[in-house]
Amino acid sequence: MKGQSGATLQNVILGSPAADGVHCAGSCTLSNVHWEDVGEDAATFRGANATVVIAGGSAAAADDKVFQDNRGAGGSVTIRDFEVSDFGKLYRSCGNCSTQAARTVRMENITANTPGDTLAGINVNLGDRLTIDGVRLVGGEIGLCDLFEGNDTGDEPTKIGEGPDGTSCVATGVEGS
Repeated sequence: MKGQSGATLQNVILGSPAADGVHCAGSCTLSNVHWEDVGEDAATFRGANATVVIAGGSAAAADDKVFQDNRGAGGSVTIRDFEVSDFGKLYRSCGNCSTQAARTVRMENITANTPGDTLAGINVNLGDRLTIDGVRLVGGEIGLCDLFEGNDTGDEPTKIGEGPDGTSCVATGVEGS
């Protein structure tokens, strides 16, 4: 499913398998969208200075990422009132896209159920900023953020840390493991 800039997708249940998911070509809103079996990526974000809002909804069975941010020129992603389970990362800022930019991410009122790896992967050297405000971790250990050194060469990005650092990744209101 591909949406042009300004598109809204709402009140949808995507069954199994969800294939390549939703692609936003610019600013978009995903409201009350539920992915029963993500597979690779539930949604991929592209475009310049795009504003993406995910409001409500859920995702399960994501082999890797739920939301992949490939925007090459700034913008923001807000994920709020969302539930995720059986996932690698809820959000990943592209670590090796040919065009890179600082990406701003805000997560609010997230429920993350195990198994799950971490809520987000961001590129600290590129200026990414992640704010987590209110997350409930259920069933075991789930990380809040993985910190990477991203690049524009196509090489696999290097993980350089994990957990809130007070600058690139800031978390408040965390409950559970």
